[in-house]
Amino acid sequence: MKSNLSLEKLWQAADFNPNPNQKKAITHIDGPLYLPAGPGSGKTRVLLWRTLNLIVFHNINPDEIYLATFTEKAALQLQEGLRTLLGLATNETGIHYDLSSMYIGTVHSLCQRLITDRRFSIDHRRTRVPVLLDDIDQYFFISRRRNWERLLASVGWPADEETHQTINAFFNTNSESKYRAIQHCISLFNRFSEECIEPRQIWRRTKDRDLKRLIDMYGEYLKLLETAQTVPHTDFALVQQCAYSRLNSFVGSGQVFKYVIIDEYQDTNTIQERLYFKLAAGHKNLCVVGDDDQALYRFRGATVENFVEFPERCQQHLGVFANSHPFETNYRLARRLWPSTRASSPAAIGKRMENPTA
Repeated sequence: MKSNLSLEKLWQAADFNPNPNQKKAITHIDGPLYLPAGPGSGKTRVLLWRTLNLIVFHNINPDEIYLATFTEKAALQLQEGLRTLLGLATNETGIHYDLSSMYIGTVHSLCQRLITDRRFSIDHRRTRVPVLLDDIDQYFFISRRRNWERLLASVGWPADEETHQTINAFFNTNSESKYRAIQHCISLFNRFSEECIEPRQIWRRTKDRDLKRLIDMYGEYLKLLETAQTVPHTDFALVQQCAYSRLNSFVGSGQVFKYVIIDEYQDTNTIQERLYFKLAAGHKNLCVVGDDDQALYRFRGATVENFVEFPERCQQHLGVFANSHPFETNYRLARRLWPSTRASSPAAIGKRMENPTA
C-alpha cells in the first residue's frame, strides 16, 4: 500500500504546490542544507514536509531527527503541523508514526533532554538533571539576600546603594536600584555563558577594575549554582553548555541523530552553533533556515554571522559543501495584495508580482 503513495499525492491532498526551490529543499537527503528564507516564504511548511519525506519515504525513525526552534509557540506549531501531515500519510498507508521520542522543541528544552539521554553515555546510564531556572527564576535566585550578598562579598563589595550605583554606572545607568544592578549582572553573566567565555580567560585581558570584579562575580555565580541546596541548578544560557559538555564526553555523539534541522538559525549564538555542528558531525546532515534581517535574539548573544557564513562554516567544521536553496517569494504579502490568487499557485503569484497591473 505504501508503494502507491508519493509526495506529490500528499501535496495534492494538502493543497500544497511547492515552488522549485521549496521542492529541492524538501527532497534534499544527503549533506548540509542552507535555506535563506524571507518573511512569508513558507519556510516552516518546507521544514515540516522535509521531515515527513525523511520519515515516510526514507524510513528515518523520528528519534533519529533533531528539529529545533527558539520559542515555545514555534515549537508547538512544528509539533502540531508534523502530526497533521503525518496523519495524511497514515490515511493512505495505515502506518502510524510515533513522535513521542522525537527531538522536536525549543533549543533549551532539547538541551535538557540531551543531558539525560542514555544514548550519549558509554554505560547508557541516565545522569542527574539540574534544576533549570527560567528568566524569572534566575532573577529571584540571584536577588535572594544571601545569594546577592555572597556574590558581592566575593569581590569585596558591600550590599548597599553605593555598590548598586557602581554596578549600574559600569553599564551607563545612573541609578542606585538593586533591581537594575541585578538585571545588568544577569545580562553580562548570560553573555559570558553563551559565548563560552571562561572567567579567568577574560579576567587577564582587561585592566578595568570594575569589570574584573564583575567577572569574579560570574565565577562565584557558577559556584553558587553548583552548590545550591542538594541539587545543582542551571540557567537557560548554561544548560546549553551542560549539553555541549555531555556531547564532548561521548565519542559517538555525532552519530546519534541522522538529521539535524534548525529553524530561525539567524538567532543562534556561539554555544548553540557548537552544539549543532557537534550533533551533525557524524552524518553531516545539518539543515538550517533563517532570515538575516530578523535576528530576534541578537540581544541574548545571537550573532547573524552564524547564519550568513553557514556555508563556509560547513566547509570548516564538516568538510563538505552546503547546498543552498533560497526562498524569496513572500506568499503572505501576495495574499494581501491579491486575495483571489491561490497561495498554492506560486507561478501565478510570481507573474502577478512581476506585473501588478495585469
